[in-house]
Amino acid sequence: MYIIIAIGLVVLTLFLINSKLFDGLRTRKTRSFEFFISLISTFTGFFIALSLNTILSDINQKKNLVKVLDATNLSLENSEMKTQGMYLNAAKKGADINEIIQYAPVEIPKLYTNLETNSLVSDYFLSNAFQAYILCNDNLQTFVKSANASNATSEKKILILEKYLAYLNLAKQINTLEIKRLNGDISQSDEDQELQKLTQQIKNN
Repeated sequence: MYIIIAIGLVVLTLFLINSKLFDGLRTRKTRSFEFFISLISTFTGFFIALSLNTILSDINQKKNLVKVLDATNLSLENSEMKTQGMYLNAAKKGADINEIIQYAPVEIPKLYTNLETNSLVSDYFLSNAFQAYILCNDNLQTFVKSANASNATSEKKILILEKYLAYLNLAKQINTLEIKRLNGDISQSDEDQELQKLTQQIKNN
């Protein structure tokens, strides 16, 4: 927006300086005309500076969001390893999964759940990516609640944790697509296509 205003002012300045319509005014009131031109030039510089500042701020905000998403993916990977190692592998070896969960309840990484209220996410996430995130987050919360329920059988909890593990991977894939788009590695249309596939996976599961 600011750059459009700046371009408009440059065009106006060139028109005032070169147009024959203002030959008489330029001759009669030279100082006033020069002052007016310098005033327009000042505003032009001001709007160019604002435009550059907005662009640089936008770039920095996107870089900050990439850092948040990278950190979130690490927390999701840690949760994957914990789910596989502490619960599922232990259950396969004969451990009582109910007892394990009683002492170490299943938890969604806080970094992931906090994305919902993160201002960078609301400003820069694609709407399709945010919808996929909400779907994924809601399902993860349902799985966690079911896995931690005291009245569920060990067999049922194993099935729930296997689904939970799959959804942690889906959550990471959604974040990775956003990281790639923000870094300019893929286009918005390419990301939309991939998100549609992931969203369908979420709904099918």
